[in-house]
Amino acid sequence: MKLTRRATLAGALLTPALARAQDKEPKMLKDLARRAAIYLFPVYEMYRTRWQATVNDANPFRQKLNRFFHVPVLAGPKSRLVTTPNNDTLYSTAWLDLSVEPLFLTVPPIGDLYYSYAFVDLFTNNFAYVSHRLNGGQPRPHMIVGPKWTGDAPVEVALIRAPTNSVWLLGRLLVDGPEELGRVRTLQNKVLLETPDMRNERRILETQELMRQRANVPPESVADWPALNRSDPFDLFEVGMRALGESPLPARDRGLFDELSPLRLRPGRRFDARAFSEAERKAIQDGIAQAQAEIRAAGGRYGKSVDGWSYGERHLGNFGDDYLYRALIALTGLAALEPAEAVYMTCNVDSDGKSLGGANRYTLSFPAGSLPPARAFWSLAMYEVTAEGRAFFIENEIGRYAIGDRTKDLQKAPDGALTLYLQRERPDGERAANWLPAPTGPMRLVLRVYEPDASLIDGRYRVPAVQRVP
Repeated sequence: MKLTRRATLAGALLTPALARAQDKEPKMLKDLARRAAIYLFPVYEMYRTRWQATVNDANPFRQKLNRFFHVPVLAGPKSRLVTTPNNDTLYSTAWLDLSVEPLFLTVPPIGDLYYSYAFVDLFTNNFAYVSHRLNGGQPRPHMIVGPKWTGDAPVEVALIRAPTNSVWLLGRLLVDGPEELGRVRTLQNKVLLETPDMRNERRILETQELMRQRANVPPESVADWPALNRSDPFDLFEVGMRALGESPLPARDRGLFDELSPLRLRPGRRFDARAFSEAERKAIQDGIAQAQAEIRAAGGRYGKSVDGWSYGERHLGNFGDDYLYRALIALTGLAALEPAEAVYMTCNVDSDGKSLGGANRYTLSFPAGSLPPARAFWSLAMYEVTAEGRAFFIENEIGRYAIGDRTKDLQKAPDGALTLYLQRERPDGERAANWLPAPTGPMRLVLRVYEPDASLIDGRYRVPAVQRVP
């Protein structure tokens, strides 16, 4: 009887501590889930984009792995695969699987035309470029190898080592006016992505017949990549672990995964939510939801905002361990280039700090001698903004989605100043030449400067504020 009373007393004494421990466990899981979701969101977006491009049977432009898909038209309102596309360059896209063998990229002599082929790893970092800035108008062939490949490249080619087996290769070729579209398409189709066997055969038999045969080869087998399941609240973790199983985890991130071990996240293994209690699952769901809200709200935390324009961080496109910034860019500008290749300035508010919207009229005026400093070109694009924070072009009566230094018939003031008109309705008279049509609802402006001058990269040049017209 005394033992029972002693046990009862001990139980009474331990109950508050146990209660605190049990209360702490869901809080800990919630915070870990928040951190994990921020880390995995870009991986999820890369998986989603790759799946849509290479696996989705409903995609009429479904492409094969390790092959280019050349988009023969400029991006427009129907371009919804990637948020904030540009309307200046023809895109070429390829999803690489480097787990089996290397690939060779060959860009033909291209002269003074702007081009860039950016290599983006599974974590959305740009780890290499073949571009006019780096390679001039007659680049060497490049051999791209995966993280486990050992050896040397042939003497005549440059070597690119990828940190992940899954790589997105995104090419851009400038179209300098409608009359140039045909010529740029011809150049686009001459850019080759080949396996070693294909390259050797082409070098032995440089015939059109061979290239036609190679263009018509049947699709290679594709890994079993299931579709996303957005109805599953844990799909972010499930897809993230599936994708991370394809490539080695960066050494820098291994410590993070050790900290996340209570979530039982193991790259290459299925995430099993059933291993957790109902209270724990609820905590993990809450953590994922908190992360998603934090990503959407992160725009105000990064870069510098001057006169309503947001300037990206210097580590845009190569994020290091800044996982929140990486997630924000995956949401708002997946596969953005690094500042040395292109600088992006985003504007969501006018000079008074009020949100931009199609119900109003605006102007953007560059004083004489103060146009964006570009060694290649600059372009201002107009987008409608979705509830999720993504941005896309909208239909308009003149089919203009961007305006810039290559737009013909722009009207400048006698002193060289340039004013652009940002509104839904066509402006009167000569102002129509400087018109960039706006959507009906929330809108976003993105000013792109390719091969920017150092004054823009280091912050000495600033874009004028957008003015609301009374």
